[in-house]
This record gives sequence, C-alpha cells and structure tokens, in this order.
Amino acid sequence: MTRLSPTARRLLLLVFAVFWVLGLATGCKRDSDLRDDEKLKVVVNKDRKLAKREVDLLSRRGALQRERQKVREKRNALVTKKASLLDDDDEGKKQLQSEESKLVQLERKLAKQEVDLNSSLQQLLSEKNKLGGGLSGTQAKLLMVQRREHSIALREKDLSRREGSVAQREKVLADRERLFAARQARLCPGRVTTVVQMPSAPGKPGKNYGRGDVEPVFRAAMQAMRSKGILAADLPPGVDRLIAVIRRSVSKKKYSRAKFAADQLLSAVRRIRINRSFIGAKIGRLSRAMKRKRLRGGKKRRANSLFQGATASYGDGRFSDANRKLNSIYALLH
Repeated sequence: MTRLSPTARRLLLLVFAVFWVLGLATGCKRDSDLRDDEKLKVVVNKDRKLAKREVDLLSRRGALQRERQKVREKRNALVTKKASLLDDDDEGKKQLQSEESKLVQLERKLAKQEVDLNSSLQQLLSEKNKLGGGLSGTQAKLLMVQRREHSIALREKDLSRREGSVAQREKVLADRERLFAARQARLCPGRVTTVVQMPSAPGKPGKNYGRGDVEPVFRAAMQAMRSKGILAADLPPGVDRLIAVIRRSVSKKKYSRAKFAADQLLSAVRRIRINRSFIGAKIGRLSRAMKRKRLRGGKKRRANSLFQGATASYGDGRFSDANRKLNSIYALLH
C-alpha cells in the first residue's frame, strides 16, 4: 500500500473539512432561509407548545381560584358562628379568631401564588405575540384563526366553570340569609315602636315661630343623620314621618308645627345608636328588600358582595362599617 506524503495528507484533510462545512451550511438553515411553508410549520409547532403551557397555567390558576373560594366560604361560615355567640363568650370568640387568622394567612399565600401565575401567563402571551413576525399575511391569518379557535374553547370551558361557581355562591348566600333571618327572629322577636303624636298647635304659649327658627334645627337633625349614616328608612315608626311633616308645614308657613316636629326629629336622631340591634334590624329590612327587587348583572354582584361584607362586619362587631355597606346596598335598590 502506497503511503501518502505529509503534504498530501494535509491536502486531503483540507478537502474533507471544506465538504463538511458546506454540508452543515446546507443542512442547518436559519429561520430566515426557510420556505414559507417551512416557516409556518416551525411557528405552528412553537405555538402549540406555548398553548400547552398556557392550558397548564390556566388550569393551575383555576385550581388556585377555587381553593381561594373555599377559604372565603370557610371565613363566611366563621362569621355566622361569631354572630351566634353570646356577647360574654370570650373563649368561643378567641377560638374563632384563631381559626380566621389561619384562613387569612392561607388566602394571602394563595393570592401570591395566583399573582405569580398571572405574571407567567403575561410572559407567555408576550412570547406568542412575537411568533408570527416573519410570516406572510396569509400565513399570519391562518395562525390567528388557530389561536382564536383555541382561545374560544378555553373561554367556553372557563365560563362553564364560573357559572357553576356563581350558582354555588348564590346558594351559600341564600343559606346565610336564611340562618341570619332565623337568628334575628330568635334574638330580636319584636321592634320597639315609637309613636310621635303631633298636636294641632305645638309650641310655647304666646311664641310665634318663623322660618329662621325651624331651619337651623332641621339642618342639625339632617346633619346628625348624615354623620351617623342614618337613612330615613332607619327612623322608628312615627319619627320617619317627621321629615315630610316639617317640609309640608314650612311650605304652608305653619312654622310652630314645623318647629315642634324639627325638635322631635333632632331628639330622636340623637338617641339612635349604631349598635348590634340597629344593624340587625337594618340587615333584615334590606334582605327582604333585595328579595322583592331583583337586581341584575353588575348591580346584583355588587349588592351580594356588599351584603356579605356587611354581615361579616356585623359578626365582627364593626357596626359603623356594616352600616356604610348597607347604605350602599340601599342606594343600589333605589
């Protein structure tokens, strides 16, 4: 066998190296060197992988949201338990407070995980938006159609889950209202009725009142109602008529009668306390009003959320906060 000289061997190795480089150049195309159909295939494959990741992230987020809903329901159940405790049951209150604290910490943890998942979803969507940059108009449209169909399927699935969740929340709310109404009927069997009698000629003998005597007292009464969050519907029977009596008497220039009614109104408003019995009676009235007047859509969701918050504040003894939420429900109903 003939031995090659060192020079011949170097030339042969050089030839092999050239062919190897040329083979790599032709076999490993860059994305910009691909044909249009090849580009579409590459993009579609990448898009499918991103879609699988998206489904996984959405599934995990849905599971987290359902878990958070369960935690909220447990907290609502604790509120109902709190409302059933006696005022001097310190041990029971302490135990429920400990349970609620644990649930609050768990809900915060779940909320943080959901925020992280939303961030991952946002990053994934950004990657998807960059995919079709090198496609022609027709191919980009085909890709958009595929994405739209996939997105619609995901929305339909998510909508079905949400409808089931809303139905469950409405059932829980109805059960809570029923339990609360039963408790109110047991603890507050009756409502004290305040009867205000209006004499035909009130006022001090020989005293002639004018508009200037009525208006300051009436303004003070209305300001006291606003500062306490007392609505006309919250006034005791008899007292609730006084506002109309004052206005009608002033319009007819019967200032003595108007002055007497204004004094009665101011005195009654100052005696009202925003306490457990006041809020309990108000929740009962608004619960009945919400059943009579069916709200729809966003108003219904807002009213339900406010009602849940009001009952939670009531159970915690935060009566002023509960009163503000109930007043917001009243505004939605009227």
